[in-house]
Amino acid sequence: MPGISTDQVHQANVRWDEDGQPLSVEFDDVYFFNDGGIDESSYVFLEHNELPERWRHLDQPIFTIGETGFGTGLNFLISANAWLTEVRDPTARLHFVSAEKYPLNRADLKQALARWPELSPLANELIEQYPPATAGIHRLYLAEKRIVLTLLYGEASSMFASLKGSDHPLFHRQANPRINAWFLDGFAPARNPDMWTEALFKTIADLSVSGTTFSTYTSAGSVRRNLLQTGFTVLKSPGFGPKREMLYGEMAEPTLAQTQHTDWHPAAYNAKHQPPWYLPSSPPRPESAMVLGGGIAGCTTARALAERGIPVTLIERHNALAQEGSGNPQGILYPKLSNNASPLSQFGLMALLFASRYHQQFLNSFGNCCGVLVLPESEKEQSSFEQIAAQYPVELVRLVRDEQITNVAGIALTAKLALFFPQLGWINPPAVCQALANHPLITVQQAEITNLDYQAGKWHALDDDSNIVASAPAAILASAFHSNRFEQTRHLPLKQIRGQISCLPATDTSLALKTVICGEGYLAPAEDGTHTLGATYNINDTCGEVRESDHLTNLQQLEKTDPSAAKLFNTVNTANLDGRTAFRCTTTDYLPIAGPAPVLEDYQENYELLRKNARSHIPVAGSYWPGLYLNCGHGSRGMSYAPLCAELIASEICGEVPPLALELRQAVHPGRFIIRDMKRNKDLKR
Repeated sequence: MPGISTDQVHQANVRWDEDGQPLSVEFDDVYFFNDGGIDESSYVFLEHNELPERWRHLDQPIFTIGETGFGTGLNFLISANAWLTEVRDPTARLHFVSAEKYPLNRADLKQALARWPELSPLANELIEQYPPATAGIHRLYLAEKRIVLTLLYGEASSMFASLKGSDHPLFHRQANPRINAWFLDGFAPARNPDMWTEALFKTIADLSVSGTTFSTYTSAGSVRRNLLQTGFTVLKSPGFGPKREMLYGEMAEPTLAQTQHTDWHPAAYNAKHQPPWYLPSSPPRPESAMVLGGGIAGCTTARALAERGIPVTLIERHNALAQEGSGNPQGILYPKLSNNASPLSQFGLMALLFASRYHQQFLNSFGNCCGVLVLPESEKEQSSFEQIAAQYPVELVRLVRDEQITNVAGIALTAKLALFFPQLGWINPPAVCQALANHPLITVQQAEITNLDYQAGKWHALDDDSNIVASAPAAILASAFHSNRFEQTRHLPLKQIRGQISCLPATDTSLALKTVICGEGYLAPAEDGTHTLGATYNINDTCGEVRESDHLTNLQQLEKTDPSAAKLFNTVNTANLDGRTAFRCTTTDYLPIAGPAPVLEDYQENYELLRKNARSHIPVAGSYWPGLYLNCGHGSRGMSYAPLCAELIASEICGEVPPLALELRQAVHPGRFIIRDMKRNKDLKR
């Protein structure tokens, strides 16, 4: 797997002139044409890509625009506004994908967009969801999900390259999302040459097809030459306002890399690129789907597909949703940040940011956006907290000390230093699952599925008596550690870990707690007079009963988390405590599993050379069971991880721009375990 991206993202340094126009201090340039921003954007980008006309004759459910500089978001808002005007089909979606290395802060964005009150409905939605300046891919939904904004925070070339299906040069155009129109924006090439690179134009070409259009306000010779060299036709037009000329055109035939016949022969020599075992297969959009498992993973997946117009049968073996790992009364949006760039920490950050937006409506309806206070578990962690707080924006997390901790928590704590996440809190998972399944295209069916059979282009879910419960071209296994009970998935290294929570009756002093406290364990604010406390971590323990000994363990964890928090409850009679036991589903690397189900035997045959040399040259794409996907292995972070994994799977099924960078898609890919074991010359157990 390639290294995790270390793109540096810097908050834009904005200066406001006497007319209230924003200027970039970094590039000494304006963000838009003074008093003519809307007209310039409409002329250069909408008109010269012929978007209104193309949208009036739309023949596909999505249309995707790529932009090389988000800036104030003006181009996005104008495009979104025009889409809502021109496209009457409420199921059609505009995908707008934009890169930005120097994102504005929320206050500057709000001030800049205040110049155009006619755009305020969409602008207000953008401002409300606007992500902090954190490197990575951020997906936002506006206008009742008719508009999808994917912000790529980082250097434009590498961020757009991270959307591709593979970084292997022989597969540079395979399984890529397709951009229908490009807005080549950003500060002028003379002022920002680091963006307008040859590598960027090659990536733009890789993400384009014949008929993909582009337009740009600049007529710089280097831009024209790079476009021509990668397969675009290039025309000139009068520029807007004082600009003499601009460029526009479309992709004719992409320039393909020259390869030799021997390049496609597997060989044991050291290769620069790993085999594209992770390359998605790009199947046609299915007419229907079925999801096995009615917990948070299954319900988020079913909802993501239904909102894309795909009818879904959601199959749950219990007589109600969220009866196992997703059944606790208070699920914590639990943050676990790190100051290193490991796949686990990077995925956790992206998932947390997505979940905080995803669950906002549920936090207000079925929970409490009360914030989460994370206390250090050791002296070493105290120093890492300071580094984490310095690394991330304060709107995501901030370091609090002493009296600040008391003000945040509502109670006096022993801890002298902590991290506070103001946008998080607790949520009721069963209520969320019920709300997610409440969609006209989702049918909930109760059944125990014991076998999957693929016949005539469809998956058939069978019960113990071999009766067909449901059939669909696409099937998603989201049934936690039961996901590997099927013949196609038995190789997956899933394990279950028992966890028990305790329900503590609130006291007069504990009622003052107003945020979630996390450390060795967690303690949530009281709801209906009861606090949730937990949870134990019992490996190789299959007992489903609530045990008094585990109540004691939870209380001991609370004492370790913070002695003052433990004292809120005085003497607790553990024999009379209520609680709940459930089983987490985890993986060997603690990352979830999200993506297409690999065919084990094909992997073992195609990548056999990895046993001799882990760096072998094997130009063979991954082999998958057609239309079969997995969303499981979330451990204790299902509320945080499942929404992004569901978005990833639905995006792949529907051929959309992915919500995760390539290296992180590989990190959660179901085939990773086979590849790792083959490199170690081990065999997966079935």
